[in-house]
Amino acid sequence: MIALRRSPTGALVLAVLAGCPLAGCSGGSSTSVSCSGSTCRATVSGAPVEVTQPDANQSTRTRSSTPRRPPRNNDGVDFGVNAIGPGWVDVEDDGTVTRIPQGGSFVEDSSTVRLESSDGRTAVFTFTKR
Repeated sequence: MIALRRSPTGALVLAVLAGCPLAGCSGGSSTSVSCSGSTCRATVSGAPVEVTQPDANQSTRTRSSTPRRPPRNNDGVDFGVNAIGPGWVDVEDDGTVTRIPQGGSFVEDSSTVRLESSDGRTAVFTFTKR
């Protein structure tokens, strides 16, 4: 929803209000991961947010404002997105933050994760599910 409000100085302020149907939402961050066979696609909106692959019996996982967990090793694709910019994303994996350019990739628990696109608000990753 978009709303116009007056600031204390009297100027009109444009506010974009995002609905948040899940309890505990804050900041408008969300992630959705869908897999077809072993090929997965993760769409991330906002940051910080954690990206986790679906469990073995799921094909899709969607979360809003996922809580950050302590670093974990060798548990499937699981990384955090700290910031999204036009053409890049700051990824946190097991406590290390790395800037990944669009088209670039990194290895997470033996899976290569590729940053397909990033427009500054939304980022799309692809990877192979283990």
